[in-house]
Amino acid sequence: MTLKDIIESNSCELIKINHSGKILDAIKLMKEKNVSGIFVVNEEDKLVSIFTERDIVNCVYHNISFDEILENIVRKDITVFDPFTPLSTAISTAVRKKIRHLPVVDNDRIVGMVTFRDLVTHLLPEICYIAETMY
Repeated sequence: MTLKDIIESNSCELIKINHSGKILDAIKLMKEKNVSGIFVVNEEDKLVSIFTERDIVNCVYHNISFDEILENIVRKDITVFDPFTPLSTAISTAVRKKIRHLPVVDNDRIVGMVTFRDLVTHLLPEICYIAETMY
């Protein structure tokens, strides 16, 4: 199973905000769409970063104004994944890099976002089956 399989089964909307937007705009968008992370894009609609709940916590902790521009606070060195990345590779990378949101990009085009929760949800039946047959 690959990240593409998860994205296709979820069929979620790609939620994006321009990097010149404010932190507060991103928070409002996340609340409105009921998501834990969104894509931050430039004027050409190319992925610049992602903005997540963890970023909100960091802003609060560091007393960063919610009027601050996203471009000034988001990480530029994000890890992106190919749609055909196997789940085992995605999970080990996410654990090693301590990330919970996995942006999936194909030829510079945003394909989707897979969360750690998505990974667990898709693997849970197999995990339960293994646990039941082993014990």
